[in-house]
Amino acid sequence: MASLKERDTVAPAEIVAGVTASGPAGISAEELHKVLNSSEHASVVVVDVRNADEYASFHIPGSINKPFQELNFAQLADEVAAHTNHAAHMLVFVSAQSPDVDDLAAREYINEYEKSHAATPTKDSVRVLLGGLYTWSQIYSA
Repeated sequence: MASLKERDTVAPAEIVAGVTASGPAGISAEELHKVLNSSEHASVVVVDVRNADEYASFHIPGSINKPFQELNFAQLADEVAAHTNHAAHMLVFVSAQSPDVDDLAAREYINEYEKSHAATPTKDSVRVLLGGLYTWSQIYSA
């Protein structure tokens, strides 16, 4: 199994056509840690898009594992829409290093949300963890 540092990243050319051009906002490891340890944590969903083995070896406490290859973006968009009821929320996609499939997953999610709900998620409601879990692990090692 490759370490977090050894993981490949997705080059911009690999971002597929049809994904919205507006990208997700970034969030630093420190900012995410602060939010997860505050009263706002209930409104944050951290989606780890790595495979199950990588997730099992290390992950952000409270995150959910939705491997990118298995992620149903329409279903995720519906789940988020049903549970937020326009309340403030934040969906954070994470991968080994960012930009990686986390950025692609966030873009796919935004695209699907726009198609299925005829609305664009608010600017800061969809984010990617800057530097990915590699950066998180350097600061908050298990």
